[in-house]
Amino acid sequence: MENPTANPLSKHFRQPAIYLKLPSQGKFYPNGSIELTATGDIPIYPMTVKDELTLKTPDALMNGEGMANVIHSCCPAIKDPWIIPAVDLDAIFIAVRLASYGEGMDINTTCPHCKADNESTINLTMLLDNIKPVTNYNYPVAVDNLQFKFKPQSYRDVNKLNIATFEEQRLIQNIVGSDLADEEKKRLFDESFEKITKLNVEMLIASIDSITVEGTTVNNTAQIKEFLDNCSRQTYTAIKSSIEKLSTFNRIEPLDLTCGECEKTYQSGLVFDQANFFG
Repeated sequence: MENPTANPLSKHFRQPAIYLKLPSQGKFYPNGSIELTATGDIPIYPMTVKDELTLKTPDALMNGEGMANVIHSCCPAIKDPWIIPAVDLDAIFIAVRLASYGEGMDINTTCPHCKADNESTINLTMLLDNIKPVTNYNYPVAVDNLQFKFKPQSYRDVNKLNIATFEEQRLIQNIVGSDLADEEKKRLFDESFEKITKLNVEMLIASIDSITVEGTTVNNTAQIKEFLDNCSRQTYTAIKSSIEKLSTFNRIEPLDLTCGECEKTYQSGLVFDQANFFG
């Protein structure tokens, strides 16, 4: 059987535009799920026309599938986008945007002083350079005489929580605006609260790598869930607070901007709205 003829256009296929050193440094990925270069980077390719069209499909963006497909296309070194640790997501989004459209990105903000609308151009290369390696998950955290080792949530976990939160918010709005009897409204509210509570416990479990007590390390998911279901409110709150604190260490700092009208400075966070960020 003859080998197919090589495409003479192949040398004109897209090439890596930049190389990204992940904040996680490749940690928290299952074995074999990522291929780092000899210098610990991953190549980032610019988006294709198909990728751009994917990001304009509302349903694909809503369920996360569209963004996962774009990451798979532009970051082939990552075999499964869904297992990407959350600490890497902002850097990957910025790198894909940078590789596809260049380092300048226009953003629209409102001055909190005079309420004027401002358009500013931010430098994505500088923004990416300011993202530091993740080290805060390297050390155990003591809670109630227990040693916790935490880990970042995966993209799948983050996406699952975002979808559930959106659906529950929409459900609550529909309940409030409905003509249902108060008793029925209460039943639906209780169901919604129970669903969100269950999901929050799942997200907590997803963030716990292990718990060590009296020299014994527990990493069994069922045993960790049983512990969370039966620990005191104070312990549960302390665990949740520790996880939230860890997640803030690697967030992108707010941008310092100057208003074009009143010339006062103010800060604005960079919002990763996928439909606009890559548009």
